[in-house]
Amino acid sequence: MKNYLLIFILTIPCFFLKAQNKAVVSQYMHNQYAINPAFAGSHETLSLFGSFRKKWIGINGSPSGQFFSAHAPLKNDNMALGISFQNQKYAVSGQTGFAFSYTYRLRTGENHKLAFALNGGATFFSADWTDVKLFDPNDVSFNANERKTNPTAGFGVGWYGDNFFTGFSIPSFFIYDEYANTSSVFDLSKSVYLVTGGYLFTLSPDWRLQPSLMMSFKPGRQNYLDVNSTLIYNDLLWVGLSYRTTQEIVAMVGYQVNPQLRFAYSFDYTTGEIGNYNNGTHEISIQYAFGYRIKTPNPKFF
Repeated sequence: MKNYLLIFILTIPCFFLKAQNKAVVSQYMHNQYAINPAFAGSHETLSLFGSFRKKWIGINGSPSGQFFSAHAPLKNDNMALGISFQNQKYAVSGQTGFAFSYTYRLRTGENHKLAFALNGGATFFSADWTDVKLFDPNDVSFNANERKTNPTAGFGVGWYGDNFFTGFSIPSFFIYDEYANTSSVFDLSKSVYLVTGGYLFTLSPDWRLQPSLMMSFKPGRQNYLDVNSTLIYNDLLWVGLSYRTTQEIVAMVGYQVNPQLRFAYSFDYTTGEIGNYNNGTHEISIQYAFGYRIKTPNPKFF
């Protein structure tokens, strides 16, 4: 009754989004706030980040998304605030959302901080079923639009310094099904748990290496691991490679224009069967850290 390719495009991305309730970004290892609110203020200045992502180029109606965040420490250095926005479109469905975060930071050593954070916001889901191509145009199951609003609330803890980071986060305590006529429920047994870590090694005065990883756990569902490595030249140019156990390889490149401005690009290639039917996933991002007159610290690569 429906276009089978469209069913595939609708089902797979929505399963992932429903599990995480968060915009998907490949470059999270260089912007930890995207997955953990405890990293608000970690750049020690007002930091803005924006990205655009287009998944599975070549497949009609493939997912796309935008993500934006801003975070900064307050005058009281123990506290930081942040905000994020995300918008995603996949076939006839879409999801937008926002979240505010509050972070409390404790100094554990010279340039080392332990941070705890809470965030909260909402997601707005929509589906225009009238755009679905049907064999039976009179099928009443697809003659209306659907709208849902769901709360989100999450938690994060992080420990970081100038050359390392580690963190644990729960993107949302609330679980919901976009395609079921049910309300959001608070259920930690179905939440996603994220663990991250990385270290910045100085190889020479000009070269640095940052390996990192992310583990995603969800009870009773597919877990996965990201293993990443970034090579940085003169704190200006970096190239990176990631491998995900979800059968994806990601290549990245970035350029630090000055201590405040950074551009980056990544390309995701799926090694699984769907990789034969698309031309990969592209993501571009821009990051800006205010504070030129007071000179921000050396560029943070997380």
